[in-house]
Amino acid sequence: MNTPTFTYEEAPFDPAAQAAVPVSDGPRPMRLDERALSVIERYFHAVINRRLMILAVVLLSLTVGVITYLMATPRYMATARVEIARTQAKVVNMGGIDIEDRGRDLQFYETQYNLLKARSLAERVARVLGLQNSDSFFETFGFGQEEGAPAPKARNARDQAARLEAAASILLANIEIDPVGNSNLVDIHFKSPDPALSARVANAWAQEYIQSNLDRRFNTTADARGFLEQRLNQLRTRLEASERELVAYSSSKGIVTLSSTDSEGKTSANRTMVMDDLGTLNNALNAAVAERVAAESALAAASANPNAANQGTIAGLRQRRAELAARYSALLTKFEPGYPEAEALRTEIYSIDQSIAKEGGQSRTDALALLRAAQTKEAEFRKRVDALTKEFNVQRSNLIEYQILQRDVDTNRQLYDGLLQRYKEIGVAGVGTNNIAIVDRADVPSGPYEPNLPRNLMVSLLIGLILAAALVVIAEEIDQSLRDPADVQRELGLPLLGTIPRVDDKDVGEELQDKKTQLYESYLAVRTNLSFLTDHGAPRVFMLTSSRPNEGKSLSAYALARLFAETGAKTVLVDADMRNTRLDDLIALSTGPGLSNYLSGASNIDEVLQRPDGQGFTMITAGPMPPNAAELLASERFRNLLDYLRETYDHVIIDAPPVLGLADAPLLSRSVDGVLFVVESNVGKLRVVRGALRRLELPGAKVFGALVTKLDNRNLSYGYGYGYGYGYGYGSNEKAQKAG
Repeated sequence: MNTPTFTYEEAPFDPAAQAAVPVSDGPRPMRLDERALSVIERYFHAVINRRLMILAVVLLSLTVGVITYLMATPRYMATARVEIARTQAKVVNMGGIDIEDRGRDLQFYETQYNLLKARSLAERVARVLGLQNSDSFFETFGFGQEEGAPAPKARNARDQAARLEAAASILLANIEIDPVGNSNLVDIHFKSPDPALSARVANAWAQEYIQSNLDRRFNTTADARGFLEQRLNQLRTRLEASERELVAYSSSKGIVTLSSTDSEGKTSANRTMVMDDLGTLNNALNAAVAERVAAESALAAASANPNAANQGTIAGLRQRRAELAARYSALLTKFEPGYPEAEALRTEIYSIDQSIAKEGGQSRTDALALLRAAQTKEAEFRKRVDALTKEFNVQRSNLIEYQILQRDVDTNRQLYDGLLQRYKEIGVAGVGTNNIAIVDRADVPSGPYEPNLPRNLMVSLLIGLILAAALVVIAEEIDQSLRDPADVQRELGLPLLGTIPRVDDKDVGEELQDKKTQLYESYLAVRTNLSFLTDHGAPRVFMLTSSRPNEGKSLSAYALARLFAETGAKTVLVDADMRNTRLDDLIALSTGPGLSNYLSGASNIDEVLQRPDGQGFTMITAGPMPPNAAELLASERFRNLLDYLRETYDHVIIDAPPVLGLADAPLLSRSVDGVLFVVESNVGKLRVVRGALRRLELPGAKVFGALVTKLDNRNLSYGYGYGYGYGYGYGSNEKAQKAG
């Protein structure tokens, strides 16, 4: 048999820091770094404890990834690359017509990327390639006749629309738009089981995107064109109505206008015929007046000197004829020979010619005849001028309404001409150089893009790790058992007074007798820590309890009684668990009265005190199970018993019943110096333990600390930081610990 070797490391125990505290004090506040370290340590231990589950989940995920790879249909990816420029050169430069939104570049390109993924574009591609009529296309993507696709030759309009929608959905599900970083380039990827189809769709997608962009640019002016067409029709109707009203009014009032051209070449009708005739006759009247005045002068000269008169008259007539001939020629350049003013000049010239023909034969009589003719002519022109003046005065009042109607006609015509020009401009406003161009057309891929085994394995591994991590977190949150002894301080706010390992041998007595065993060393550490709780050493009277049965409190009470007795202190062990005693399994005792007999008055103190063989301490057994254990523990006789034991013995150790479900332990806690609370590792639930501690708190119990029992040795190697470590160099079977 190998000689056992071990190391025992006891953490420094500070009585001030580790003194028993009331349950209500709660957990000690932790600094942020301590809390973070505690969480990391907790989940590190959780990963180690659940490593088999993690390994199983990861292996399952990898297996699924491999199966998926083997069962997946090969898919081929073709890529077409296009360039999207921010602006474009326009064929027609229309000031004031803004065809495209001048937003920021980021918004512009985000819009283009979304347009590349639009359903309308997918439907255009499907329609151009005739995919909605191709059964092979649907079969390629796993949509056969059983999925409801009608036969091509038996397809109505509703079926056609449904197939087009289905084809567009398939295209959208397999298209991928990938902008090239730091550039205006965009890659269009399409994946399908058919390499040729992938290339066709990628190229058609790029081409139709360009065409849809052109259509969209032209259609941006559709609303404007429609609005202008409506306004043009309205203005045309208004213009025609105003022109008809003007013509009707001018006809009813006898207003005839003459057109003229201004310096800018614009034609206007701002003169009436009456106004023009009045001006002409007024000019003729002025000429007749001048002729009369000349005749009067000639008559006067002829009367004074007939010869001089004739010479002057002839010279004057010739000069006058030259002037009239010049004016007559000027009028003929603008008007017809029958124009009134021209006719008057011609008549006057003829008259002067007649006068000149009589050169040298004229006398005063001739001068007088000329004067009379001039006077007659003047009178005739004056009469005509007076008549036209009266007519003009009458017509002038009508011209006001005429000019109002004329302005309406001019205004409507200007509006109509302006809108018509605008309509023509907008009609060509959408014409421009497209800002999108194909850089690289898609080639038929030579090999499949998917499935990719390395990528599948990496994804499966990542999914497995994420799933395993999630399961670990969920399991940790659901599992409230106390696995880490550090949780005693962290979660319960109690000092950790010791940890007791799980052993396999049923002969616990032999384990405790061998001072080299792990069990003995563990309880020795507990006894040492208890000695620091008070100024005079270990507490005189204390009890051990737990939240539920079988957590190791009876074994702990027995072991501590042995160890205190080994120091030479007078020790008594009281089995107060009268409902379910377990100390009888650990200590061989003679049948006799016990605690229940004394408390019921059937025995005295001396009769219940026993000295087990070879144990070194005195013991009071539980005795027969009474019907009213709680009442007995609350009786005066029990308090008297404790007073007697306190005076007689150095240490009184009570094995109390569990807390939950019974009133015994809270009753006992009022009569002792303090409580040592026992928690079974990996079994004791924190929620249950907290409930038990709250029950002890109600009567004002003083809890010295906690004792973690049945700790798995495998956990000791994982670095729990509670201050105890053990190492063993022998191969004997470890002892069992079942009492509790």
